[in-house]
Amino acid sequence: MTDHRDDQRRGPADRETADTGSDGIGSDGDRLFSEANAWFFRLQSDDHTPAERAAFAEWLARSPAHADAWTGLQTLLHDLKEPARAAYAGSRSAPSRRPAVAGVRRFAAAMAVLLVVGGLGVWRGPTLYQNAVADQVTPAGQRRTLTLPDGSTAEMNGGTALALDFRDGERRVRILRGEAWFHVTRDPDRPFVVDGGAGAARVLGTQFSVRREDGRTTVTVGEGLVEVAAHPGTDSHAPWPDSVRLHAGESAEAGPLGLSGPRAADPAVAFAWRQGQIVFRQQSLASVIAALNGQWPGRVVLLNDEAAERVVSGVFALDRPDAVFDALERGLGVHATRITPYLTLLR
Repeated sequence: MTDHRDDQRRGPADRETADTGSDGIGSDGDRLFSEANAWFFRLQSDDHTPAERAAFAEWLARSPAHADAWTGLQTLLHDLKEPARAAYAGSRSAPSRRPAVAGVRRFAAAMAVLLVVGGLGVWRGPTLYQNAVADQVTPAGQRRTLTLPDGSTAEMNGGTALALDFRDGERRVRILRGEAWFHVTRDPDRPFVVDGGAGAARVLGTQFSVRREDGRTTVTVGEGLVEVAAHPGTDSHAPWPDSVRLHAGESAEAGPLGLSGPRAADPAVAFAWRQGQIVFRQQSLASVIAALNGQWPGRVVLLNDEAAERVVSGVFALDRPDAVFDALERGLGVHATRITPYLTLLR
């Protein structure tokens, strides 16, 4: 019988090696690079544990080759933008064959890093772990509506993972990543709890959304009354100290510094994703790109750092990325280059 405590003590790189065997990854260099990549993305997750940090330190100290793999990954990630810029410049004007070839090679290196970041990082990093423990998952760009065991419904935004616990009279949902809207069937004897990591929401029956992003949990209420707390206990019926109660049109956020709110929330902005839209009101281009990357498969990469703080306002359809890029080009003067359906460069 397998001792699952061993799996908890091991990190993502160790579990990968245990699962695939010594020949499953390829050469030692490829294997160590893959392990370094898995560690990088696991440690970026807001739910990594002290035991995992200790396991990473042990992995890093195992040999000079382990340290070299980690340093090599950091260097590649740091250098990602430069070859992408060079490739774009080379595509616009290539004075000679040699610089053009060099630009292509640099861009090929950048694409390799993007595949590492967007492929191995997604599937071997925190997302793989979250998908493994989740009961329901939606990829970026896809939404889904679920009927929960108690008759409540959950609308999942793209890039969302949920773990459900409806045993022994419990009504509990864990958001491992992403965002969901809940329409809760009323049951005075069984509180409905949504745990978003940094904070949780508890209701008897109402409509609200919970978003987990960058170590923060945001709760927004569409109808009824919702109690929100930072790091509450696991007892669904026990009092929650330092909680706030939200009414329709209000939101609160739990993060590393505790709970903030309530504050007014605009349903047209907060819930636009349920109609397949995304709304920006006086937001920086950098934050707009971050939001789009959370909604679409693939990546949008901004190559012009000076444009990052330009202000964007508008309502965009999530299923029409070309229209979004057209609007950004007209309104901000940036230029979009679609390399593949999964990679767009903005400069």
